[in-house]
Amino acid sequence: AVAEVAAHLQESVSGMRVVQAFTGERKSSGRFDQRNHAYRRANVRTTLLSAVYFPGVELLGSVGLGIVLLYGGFRVVGGEMTVGELVAFVGLLNMFFQPIQQLSQLYSDLQSTLASLEKVFAVLDTESDRADSPDAENLRGLSGDVEFDRVSFAYGEDVVLDNVSFHIKPGETLAIVGETGAGKSTVVKLLSRFYDPTGGEVRIDGQDLRDIRGSSLRRYMGVVLQDTFLFTGTIKDNIRYGRPDATDEEVIAAARTVGADDFIRRFPEGYETQVRERGGRLSVGERQLVAFARALLANPKLLVLDEATSSVDLATEARIEAALDRLLAGRTGIVIAHRLSTVRRADRVLVMRKGSVVEEGTHEELLARPSAYRRLYESQFAA
Repeated sequence: AVAEVAAHLQESVSGMRVVQAFTGERKSSGRFDQRNHAYRRANVRTTLLSAVYFPGVELLGSVGLGIVLLYGGFRVVGGEMTVGELVAFVGLLNMFFQPIQQLSQLYSDLQSTLASLEKVFAVLDTESDRADSPDAENLRGLSGDVEFDRVSFAYGEDVVLDNVSFHIKPGETLAIVGETGAGKSTVVKLLSRFYDPTGGEVRIDGQDLRDIRGSSLRRYMGVVLQDTFLFTGTIKDNIRYGRPDATDEEVIAAARTVGADDFIRRFPEGYETQVRERGGRLSVGERQLVAFARALLANPKLLVLDEATSSVDLATEARIEAALDRLLAGRTGIVIAHRLSTVRRADRVLVMRKGSVVEEGTHEELLARPSAYRRLYESQFAA
C-alpha cells in the first residue's frame, strides 16, 4: 500500500503539466484518494494489532512480575531465597519481556521496509529477455559495416519486422523513413542489442551481434533518441556523460559544433547550469541539442539519430541540420525521421511500411519516379 501511494504521487507530480492540460486534477485526486484509503485501512489494521499486542505484552509482563514478587517474597520470608536473588529474577523477567515489547514498535518500520524491498526484488528477479551468450566476445574495434540479413522480429504474436534486409558501408549514412508503426525504431533497438531478432541476423563488420557482448558494442555507438533524457546535474556533466575524461575545452567544442554553445552561454552559470531532474530547466529543443553534443563528444563509430529533430522548432532544426555533416563525418550513420528534410543529406534512403522494406535508393532517385517516398515528400512539402 505504501509503495502504491508513493508511486502514484511521483507519477502525478512528474506528469503535472499533462494533468493540468487535460483538467485531470479531480481524476488524479480521486485515484490518489483510493490508494490513500487503502493505505489508511492497512495502517488502521496495524494500529489495532499494536493496540492489542503491546498492552497484552505489558499485561503479561506485569502479571509475571506480580507472580515472581509474590512467590519470591514468600520464599524470602521463609529463608529459602535471598533478597538479592529475588531482585535478580525481577531483572531477568524485565530483560525477557523487553524485546517482545520492542517488536510491536518495530512492526510499522518493518512494513515500510517490506514495501520497498518488494519493488527492489521485483526488479532483481526479472529475467533478461536478451542475455549475452557464454561465448560472446568483446568488440575490440569497429569500422562501421552494418548488415541486416532477412531480419524478423515480433513482440509475442505481433510481428514488427518481416524479412528486412539492407547493408550500410563504413562511413555511409542511411535514412529510414516510413509511417508511424512501420518498424523504424525497432531497427535501432535490434542494432543496439536491446533485443535480439526472432529470425535472420544482424551483423556488424561481418560478425553476428549475438556473438558480441552488448555492453562492448554500445561503447562504439552513439544514439540520440526523440525522448531526450538528461540527468540531474550541470549541462557540462550531461555532455560529458559518455566520455567522463573529456576536458572542458572538448565539451565546449562539441557544444559549438551542434549549435548549443549560444543558448548555454545565455544562462548566468553557463556550462555549470543545473538542469534539474530530467532536464526540466531546458526547453525540448535545448535538451535535444545537449543530447547531440553528448553523442558527438563520445566520438562513436556508429551514430543513430532516432527522430532526433522531430521535437525541435524549424530554427533549431536548421541549426542541427547544418551540423549534421560534421556530426556524421567519418562515421556510419542511421537517420530515422518523419521530417523528410532531415534525410536529404543521406547517401541512401530506406522506405518501410508495416515492418517491411518497400523502397530503397537515393533521395533524388526516389523522387524521380512514382514512389511511396515521393508521396510522403509531396505531402510534407506540397505547400
